[in-house]
Amino acid sequence: MARPRIPQKEKREIKFTFKMNEREVKALAEMGEYANLSSTEVIRSCLFKNRLLKARVPSIDLKTYLELKKIGTNINQIAKHYNSGKEVPPEKLNAFISLRDKLDNVLKKLINDR
Repeated sequence: MARPRIPQKEKREIKFTFKMNEREVKALAEMGEYANLSSTEVIRSCLFKNRLLKARVPSIDLKTYLELKKIGTNINQIAKHYNSGKEVPPEKLNAFISLRDKLDNVLKKLINDR
């Protein structure tokens, strides 16, 4: 199946050229990499849409975050069960507390990674 034709009014036929120094070119490339856009799309977005670029969050990070949250919920449920007044060996309770703390650290690193 062929690509749909772009209406004549939306075709980009006019070329505009300007000069930049190496620092500016590197900054533009970094912005494009950060937002997962081409350099021309970065310029159009900043110029015509008047907005700053947002980083695209890889879906693997989101999936990992959600899975870790589920694990954390399970750990909290186990801890609640143990805290309900039943006798729990101290080493098991300490293991769950340690796991919860490690999970919290991983979640903080995922959130603050950007």
